[in-house]
Amino acid sequence: MENKEGKNFTRKRGAALLLCLCLVGAAAFATFYTMNTAEKNQEQTTEQSAEEQARIEEANAARKAVKDTEESEKSTEEAEVNGATLENEIEEDPASLVKESTEEETDKEDTLDEEEIEDAGSSNVEASLENTISPTVNFTDNDTLTWPVAGNVILDYSMDSSIYFPTLKQYKYNPALVIGAEVGSQVLSAAKGIVETVEIDDETGTTITMDIGNDYELIYGQLKEVAVSEGDVVETGSLIGYISEPTKYYCEEGSNLFFEMKKNGEPVDPFLYLE
Repeated sequence: MENKEGKNFTRKRGAALLLCLCLVGAAAFATFYTMNTAEKNQEQTTEQSAEEQARIEEANAARKAVKDTEESEKSTEEAEVNGATLENEIEEDPASLVKESTEEETDKEDTLDEEEIEDAGSSNVEASLENTISPTVNFTDNDTLTWPVAGNVILDYSMDSSIYFPTLKQYKYNPALVIGAEVGSQVLSAAKGIVETVEIDDETGTTITMDIGNDYELIYGQLKEVAVSEGDVVETGSLIGYISEPTKYYCEEGSNLFFEMKKNGEPVDPFLYLE
């Protein structure tokens, strides 16, 4: 009885073990099948992705090639149009290019001239101004002088023989006209000229020397309250000052205008030119 039961137990246990082995084998097979299928799917997916990427790259390359071709054709057309335009301009006005070049050179020369003028300095500007003014002062042998002051001649011009000077109580040559006038009388310019100097002399007091052109000069002495300065251009009849008290050399003669005329630095008779 016990042996029979032991055999039954052994038989049942073997069947159970066989069933477990079958289950394990089935599970292993299922796992292998699943993994194999997954790998195949992954490989297929990878292949599809590679193919899709290749197709995309080919499409992009084709589009780029078309775009480059269009741009090249467009550039060629623009170059042809510009070339045709330039040819037309040259045919219509063949001197245009030469004109533009000449204008550029002229602009450069103008700029250079302006720089040279700026670099010339104030001395050259003053010299140029003097040259501009000097020609406007032109006194000739045929021109006349206006009387510089209202009065009578009390000492005449005399360079050929000496005349008597009451204050000095002596005879001597007189290079000028001494015209009697009251203190404060106006003294007017006898001719148009440029003021060379304004200075004080012991004998003639405050004295103006004026260039009237062509080496002629006029000298006005015994003045006060001078109305002009060195370098001034003075018109005929313009106020240049007033009669002052006489210097000690002319006390007996009284207040007067010392009026001298020179040519090339030598005295000449002013009376010969007065109107």
